[in-house]
Amino acid sequence: MLELLARDGSAPLPPGAPYEPVLSLRQPPRPRLETDEAGVRVYRSETGVPILVRPKPGAPLVHVGVFMLGGPSEEDEALGGLTTLMVRTSQKGTVGRTALQIAEEGEMLGGSVNGSVGGDSFGWTISVPGRHTAAAVELLADVMQHPSFPEDHLETERAVALADVVAVRDDMFRYPMRLASQAAFRGHPYGVPVSGTEESLRRITRDAVQSWHSRRVLGTGARPVVVLVGDGDPDDVAALAARAFPQLGQAAPTQLPTPEWPRDAQTVVEQREKAQTALALLFPGPPRSDIDRFAAAMIASVASGLGGRFFDELRDKRSLCYTVTAFNSARRAAGIFGAYIATSPDKEGVARDGLLVEFQRLRDEPVDEEELRRAQTYAIGVHAIQQQSGGAVLSDVVDAWLFGRLRDLDEYGANIRAVTAERMQRVAQRYFDPARRVEGIVRGVGKTV
Repeated sequence: MLELLARDGSAPLPPGAPYEPVLSLRQPPRPRLETDEAGVRVYRSETGVPILVRPKPGAPLVHVGVFMLGGPSEEDEALGGLTTLMVRTSQKGTVGRTALQIAEEGEMLGGSVNGSVGGDSFGWTISVPGRHTAAAVELLADVMQHPSFPEDHLETERAVALADVVAVRDDMFRYPMRLASQAAFRGHPYGVPVSGTEESLRRITRDAVQSWHSRRVLGTGARPVVVLVGDGDPDDVAALAARAFPQLGQAAPTQLPTPEWPRDAQTVVEQREKAQTALALLFPGPPRSDIDRFAAAMIASVASGLGGRFFDELRDKRSLCYTVTAFNSARRAAGIFGAYIATSPDKEGVARDGLLVEFQRLRDEPVDEEELRRAQTYAIGVHAIQQQSGGAVLSDVVDAWLFGRLRDLDEYGANIRAVTAERMQRVAQRYFDPARRVEGIVRGVGKTV
């Protein structure tokens, strides 16, 4: 190998053509400023699209995102994963750019276009040095407005999505959660995995992807928001966005039905040749619009983590598990409060009982003031650190606009400090009914350690 490398040396590559970003010559009317709230300036384009600019003076990067309400929560169950395939394949070619050109142009700008799909929304983002804002906005706009959905790239993304679905089945955390979620939200879009299933992914055609994009991104059912976070004059930044997204409109929000939580306990079990049993235990929880979501978040903080109640009691004191955690998830139409415990198969019953005892403690008695103070301090500190990231700020602005109110951005700390031990107990009493729990279990059999 050394001889091969040293024999002829290397030939220099020919220089590439100077980079020249493609910029639209169209000059629509400057967007009108509608309001300025919680540090966010809200503009409206001539087609009614909200453009949100959150100045971040001195930030070296600008973060740009376009997000839509809906997506997976509006899919037909038979085509689960349609939004995921649409967003992924849109980045692989447009009417005017190939996948390679999109990648190279993003690299020249110092960033790349990325897609994201959640249960209640989907979108595209890019972050670049501030001097490339105009070109980055134009590139992002081209990817999300003019995708060509090449057949070969669609098949590649389908293969990747299928591999992800298969990988989840071997994941001892995600798969029990999926089993429990499907049982808790049976018959509702929240019960269908965002990534789809093997059957649904194979059923999706290129025509279905194009049609979904036309309806959910460019059509009358779309409800987009453009968000920009970074340094620069807000009026000028908003004008760039208005110029780049002429095809977007604004529709009335669709109503998502409220799911009906099972009235009695549900258990879904799958057996595996493993020396471990993983159990996901779910209760209903406050939705995104409910102020009690902050109390539920504090319960999760008190219960979870290396110094949390669950870990201290079930692992350190009783050695009933390898790991245990709790979490709260507040979504648009419903929330869940969950716990996860991984244990040896012979301890499954006692580990479950121990977990239920801890939930009962939360219902029977308020947490002590030191536990609450520690959880509040931690939450406020983590939030403050996250605000240093433009990407995190963008996510917060999108969340507040799509699912709440912009003033939520200024009220986070106050809402956390307003949580009391008594309020946490009331939330626990309202939601943690053991008779309505839902369990997803991957039960290890046939192996020991």
